[in-house]
Amino acid sequence: MTNFTNELSSLKETHLAEPLIKPTTEPSTEPARHPSYISKYNHQFARYKRFLLKAPPPRLDGNGSEDLSDAPMDILAASTVITRDVLEFFSKLFTRLYHSRFFKVLISTTQPAHVIALVSVLVVATILVPSTSHTHHSQSQLRPHPFTRFSYLCAFSLHIGSQFWMTFMSGLSLYFSLPRHAFGEVQKVLFPKYFTLNSVLSLVILVQFVRVHPLWDLYTYLQVGTLSLCFLLELLIRLYIVPPVIHLITVKTELETAAGVGQEIGRYKLGQLIHCPHYMKLHHAFRKLHFITAMGNILTISCSAFHLHFIAINML
Repeated sequence: MTNFTNELSSLKETHLAEPLIKPTTEPSTEPARHPSYISKYNHQFARYKRFLLKAPPPRLDGNGSEDLSDAPMDILAASTVITRDVLEFFSKLFTRLYHSRFFKVLISTTQPAHVIALVSVLVVATILVPSTSHTHHSQSQLRPHPFTRFSYLCAFSLHIGSQFWMTFMSGLSLYFSLPRHAFGEVQKVLFPKYFTLNSVLSLVILVQFVRVHPLWDLYTYLQVGTLSLCFLLELLIRLYIVPPVIHLITVKTELETAAGVGQEIGRYKLGQLIHCPHYMKLHHAFRKLHFITAMGNILTISCSAFHLHFIAINML
């Protein structure tokens, strides 16, 4: 009995020492699921690209596998690289111009802004006085060139599209999605470009509209006045309102960062700065200028909507 018990215990120890499933020494035929397994599809795709783009055969690395370091890029990747190079070129060119003496005088003094505003007012005043020499021409001679109509419609489409996107899509979406300081940094970049682009487009629309409609009536005078108001508003906002707004955003951000506020999303939380007279003075000045900018932008959108109504009526 004792010998049987000893044999049973030794048998249990033997079974416990041996694994239930012995590992096989033969390699598995199923490939491992790791990036090298997936990379064969990348190699196959690279071969297809070379075939489509008629590229030379690939080189092989030391292991005999295909070297993808010189693989040709597709159209999207190549266009992205070209766009980056072009933007870097113009960025370097602008940086060199920005540090020149002429540009410092242009942006650090108010006299250039006054000159630009005066010239713009004179241009609008000249446009508002139509030429009477067209009365002796026939309708066929007054027919505008197709490029004139194309540039007029293209400029108006870009103008109203940028207004809609900046006001109702970009502005609202970013304000309710980003921290307030991050949203301010975005607005510092977008505000100058937005009003500069729109003022240029408004001038193109005004000039080309006059060329498209050489014979004026009451409705033409209304449209010319509306487009002139839109152009002057956007230009004056760009020259006189946007620079102090950007400056106030920069100063307010520095003070709020030091006070530990400004990371809230979709709302204002000034914290202890509400008891600081200097900050509250800056804050009220910023709110006032921002309100003027917003009302001017809404008014220009109304001008664009009024002109769009005129285009829709004439299409009938």
